[in-house]
Amino acid sequence: MKIIINFVFVIGVSVSLFAKDYHVDASSSNSGNGSKKNPFKTIQQAANVMKAGDVCYIHKGVYREEIIPKNSGTKKKPIVFTSYKNDIVIISATKKVTTWQQHQGAIYKAQNVIMNLGDGNNVYFNYKKMQIARWPNDSDDNEYTLDAKFIDKTKGTWSMSFISNNEIPKFDWTGGIIHYLGAHSGCSWERTITNYNENLNRIFFETLPQKWPFGNTHSPQRFENGHRGIFYLMNKLEALDAPNEWFYDKVAKTLYFYAPKGENPNHHSVEVSHRKHVVTINKNNIHLKGLNFFGGMIVINGNGNKVSNAMIKHGAERLVTNLKGAAVSDAAVLINSGFQNSIEKCVLENGSVNGIILGKNTEDCIVKNNIVQNFNTIGIHACLLSSYGNRNKILQNSFYGSARDGVKVTGNNSEFAYNHVQKCLISGADGGLFYVTGQSIPKNIELHHNWFHNAHANDNHAGKKATGIYLDNNAAGYIVHHNVVWDVEWAGLHFNWDAIKNEIYNNTFWNVGPSNEALINSWVPKRNNYQTNVEDNILYNNISDVRPWWDSGNGKHYRVDEKEFKGKEADNIFSNNKQFSEIPFNTEKHTLFMPLENSPLIDRGLEIRKITKGYKGKAPDLGAYEYGGAYWKPGVDWVPNNFAWKVSNGYLNVGISTIKNNQYLGKASKMVKELQLN
Repeated sequence: MKIIINFVFVIGVSVSLFAKDYHVDASSSNSGNGSKKNPFKTIQQAANVMKAGDVCYIHKGVYREEIIPKNSGTKKKPIVFTSYKNDIVIISATKKVTTWQQHQGAIYKAQNVIMNLGDGNNVYFNYKKMQIARWPNDSDDNEYTLDAKFIDKTKGTWSMSFISNNEIPKFDWTGGIIHYLGAHSGCSWERTITNYNENLNRIFFETLPQKWPFGNTHSPQRFENGHRGIFYLMNKLEALDAPNEWFYDKVAKTLYFYAPKGENPNHHSVEVSHRKHVVTINKNNIHLKGLNFFGGMIVINGNGNKVSNAMIKHGAERLVTNLKGAAVSDAAVLINSGFQNSIEKCVLENGSVNGIILGKNTEDCIVKNNIVQNFNTIGIHACLLSSYGNRNKILQNSFYGSARDGVKVTGNNSEFAYNHVQKCLISGADGGLFYVTGQSIPKNIELHHNWFHNAHANDNHAGKKATGIYLDNNAAGYIVHHNVVWDVEWAGLHFNWDAIKNEIYNNTFWNVGPSNEALINSWVPKRNNYQTNVEDNILYNNISDVRPWWDSGNGKHYRVDEKEFKGKEADNIFSNNKQFSEIPFNTEKHTLFMPLENSPLIDRGLEIRKITKGYKGKAPDLGAYEYGGAYWKPGVDWVPNNFAWKVSNGYLNVGISTIKNNQYLGKASKMVKELQLN
């Protein structure tokens, strides 16, 4: 036995001794051997030979390649790709376009340009994404605001295969693309234009299917908010008439470009999409540290892989032309499968679809202390983060900016905690800062110590359907406690259909729409002749400003009043939830939401096993914070520096003014006779 043990020890020492450092420098020659004095030219040269314990030091420069590790590391000896010292390293999925020639006025063209990614084709000017030629123009340079036109709503001017509008420019739009967002505003779609009738001002496309998401929900058949949908048209050379626009003629292999401010593109960096991925990891225990990634996705299938201290910019940019459903799997970081993968202390910024996806075959993954902002500009069912796997943990992140929903967590036994989620539902509607659906099967997902705020759908077309925590169709088994929701326009909490066995404790809801609208909304219609019902949910120790508690509907103004959720016939346990006509907590930046001294919140809560443990005083406090307890603040705890690009600061917003200046507080006490604590 002693000989065997010594033999194993010798093997372990040998592996350690043979772990190597490799160097990569883009300015090197192809004959490099990976040493510091004679480095490899490409990262892939190192990726082809690295083994467990090896480290690849990448020197400053732009590397236009995809990293695909050939071997796996081990848990104790991962394979590491990192920057050399503090060098700025960019791994890019793009290629440069040069030799521009003037085409017409401020429009330039470049010939012999290969753009083979179809819906994934993009043009970047000094690392900023440009706009495919469109009408009407994106006048404010903001993809979220749409700058669209309403379709004609007169009978006969629209159908499931055409739309009309008298302002459409009169040139042949055949082969172009229509972007459409219906009156319900829950999900956009795009279609190839199959024909154009100039006399009728009409655009034709392949007939939409009657099934969801099209059918009666997201198509011209739906009349809501006074219209039948908005649209804009893209991808015709004749529409190229404004700065930031481009058009690619795939037959002639010619790219046309109107640069910002009409500048000569020869004097700037212009790049086009060349590959979809910047990294593909199908191995285990690969670490990416301190790197910058541009224009492509990081895709992971494996175990123990880690991305840290990295910036991913424009990682998932695409159109969704002729999509059959409402979602895509593209994301700046896509972890398809595997356990114990992690994303930590990274910045993910800008994308038309998803920021982070943890697929249904992931387990025990961690997303921690990241900044994820400005995704889902296109308005489909995409999120800043979606987690579908079991036991995943999403902790201490800052999420900002989405056309529709903010974040989604649906995997069993997962945790979403100490995150800051804001500025969602920018152009869409009928969604939430936290949004999920289910199958009326409890998931045991804990949602705690988060801030959710700033959800206001675009009232020009979408109506007021932007909520805080949205436990949509049949969501079940969410334990929601010690969260704060404020400055949303459509309920702080929403249940739908057979949403059951959710537990809602010690949350603070404030300024969640007009004071005549309820804190909690439900939608309980008949489906297949079966009456759905929100039931077996428990709500304790929650607080809000003064408003109706609960409103349920099925299209006929069915309403749940206080007798139902407090009486013997109640479907849910609703107890010790209180409302206030004056702010009972602090509104200063460093103690926001902490109970004021002598606040009526103090010691007035019910004790709840595991939820209110460690409380101060005689009993737990009401709401999300405990007077005298530790003050918690969600979101990242670091300042992003030393990346290739400046990080936008939207994620730092708090919106204290929307708490202090609650326009409904003065009117609230007149609406309800007794909602203040005695």
